[in-house]
Amino acid sequence: MSVFSRISSINTWLSDLSRNSNKSRFALMNDLLQLRRTKAVSRNEYANFRLYDRDEAFRNTFLPYADAEKYWEILNPRVHACLARDKFLAHCLLEAVGIPVPRLIAYYDPESASSTDLIGHSYENISDILRKKSVSTFVVKPSRDSAHGNGVVVCRELIDKNGKLVMRKLDGTEVPVRQILQSEPLLFEETVCQTKQISSLNESSLNTVRIMTALYPDSSVRIIAAFIKIGRHGSDVDNAGDGGNVDCGVDIETGELFNPLQFNSWRDIRKIDSHPDSNTRLTGFAIANWPLIVERVKYFQGLLPQLKVIGWDVAITDNGPVIIEINNWWDTTGQEFIGRGWAPEVKHCYDVWLKDGKRH
Repeated sequence: MSVFSRISSINTWLSDLSRNSNKSRFALMNDLLQLRRTKAVSRNEYANFRLYDRDEAFRNTFLPYADAEKYWEILNPRVHACLARDKFLAHCLLEAVGIPVPRLIAYYDPESASSTDLIGHSYENISDILRKKSVSTFVVKPSRDSAHGNGVVVCRELIDKNGKLVMRKLDGTEVPVRQILQSEPLLFEETVCQTKQISSLNESSLNTVRIMTALYPDSSVRIIAAFIKIGRHGSDVDNAGDGGNVDCGVDIETGELFNPLQFNSWRDIRKIDSHPDSNTRLTGFAIANWPLIVERVKYFQGLLPQLKVIGWDVAITDNGPVIIEINNWWDTTGQEFIGRGWAPEVKHCYDVWLKDGKRH
């Protein structure tokens, strides 16, 4: 991009932000430059999180992407990041160390050299596996790193049409299995049955809790933050980040929900008290058996010392927490949901590991 184009882009951005915030362009630019010097805040972060209107507590604790990259070099280095970023590898690892995960029905990898009763590289392989295992409902998701529910298909009924397998979704639309088997690896996992309490928030989606843990050199584990992602009526996924869902902070001591938001988009975030579809009251809603859930997730973190900070996507079932995914990289969006930044907690863990590494 040329210098002229960059200046034009900044001017347009400033004009839009000034109009939306009722603040002068000069004041906004001056404030942004200050935050860029002290916290490496980007333009998008400044606008999305409305840092121009936030109190000092939020601004001072906000963790921008650029700072997080530095911390992750020590906490979750690239050599170990693949343990979380590849969902098939993560599934195998979690299962191997005894962490509960959804049952893996099939793994599709078009580059696989052979097929087994679990792994397939063609439509014929995968259809054979699905038929032999007599599954009707399952979840298909990309194996490689993705976000916000992108690429996820929830099959509510598997039907045979003239010898071809077709997945029927919640809204009645039909997707041929062959159609989704392209160049990207996919996981086929069993659907998870959440508790009636969590289902009361929105019954069409699996509503997961993101619990963020930090492992220290002395093997202790601390909870940094927690928030719940709740889908909308008729949605299959909870879909935090891109919008179209409901999100609440979760008190890490009590399991009570707070700061409920209807997150339609970064420009349309509404404070609410009850779920807009189910009408379930969210403020003060306490997740049952929360202390047990927290202790189990802290235990799970200790089983994966390669990754020092993990964002666990937790499904709450009658048999306890089931891990849907682990995240080596947490997007910054959750800071909006809990109403504060988590830079102090992440930096503290980073500083301790950095000191420990130098000592050794």
